[in-house]
Amino acid sequence: DIVSLANNHAYDYGPDALCDSIDILNEAGIPFVGAGKNLDEAKKPVYFTINNQVLAYVSATQIERLANPDTKEATATTPGVLRTLDPTCFLEVIKEAEANSDFVIVFVHWGSENTDVVEASQRELATKYVEAGADLIIGGHTHCLQGMEYINHVPVIYSLGNFWFNSKTMDTCLVKVTLNSKSKIEQFKILPCIQENCSTRLADPMEQARILTYMQSISHDGATIQGDGTVIE
Repeated sequence: DIVSLANNHAYDYGPDALCDSIDILNEAGIPFVGAGKNLDEAKKPVYFTINNQVLAYVSATQIERLANPDTKEATATTPGVLRTLDPTCFLEVIKEAEANSDFVIVFVHWGSENTDVVEASQRELATKYVEAGADLIIGGHTHCLQGMEYINHVPVIYSLGNFWFNSKTMDTCLVKVTLNSKSKIEQFKILPCIQENCSTRLADPMEQARILTYMQSISHDGATIQGDGTVIE
């Protein structure tokens, strides 16, 4: 239903290839966030109206953490991604989304690869996103699971790992978030999965218990992950 292009590989083959990706998504009727043929497009939230509730999706990348990265930032006249190493621009996007929707989902590419340790910079960014109006923050990039916590009652899951990346056997997760009629989170649930042999499946009961126990061990004390994957604050 929606794609984020805010990552450190969207520009691997340069501006023409990024524009090709955007054209292909547009031709397929798939909305995207986090990159564009110019900065205005890269900043544009995507809105879905479901059961008379407006959901906003926004996305940006913290990676690479360099002043002049290989993955170029979009400008007024050139293609690129939306960056959040300096979050000033992305905070404006979140505020715009919050003003025009009932619920704001922030998807962010951040952190360091292959570690479940959440960095101070991730927490600092998440706090700023919440203050700007985020209602749910989902992270990626690390190629492994990272834990979760609540910041001012807003759930933050720092990385869902690789849902589908290669042939390795790895733990991964989905999240299922249910909203009530007042656009508040009624249920937040983690669905453990296994990536193996270039495919992904839901975890069996033993794998699920192991993954949920692990997720609890790397999560903040304020987030309690129950046996069925339901998370409560």
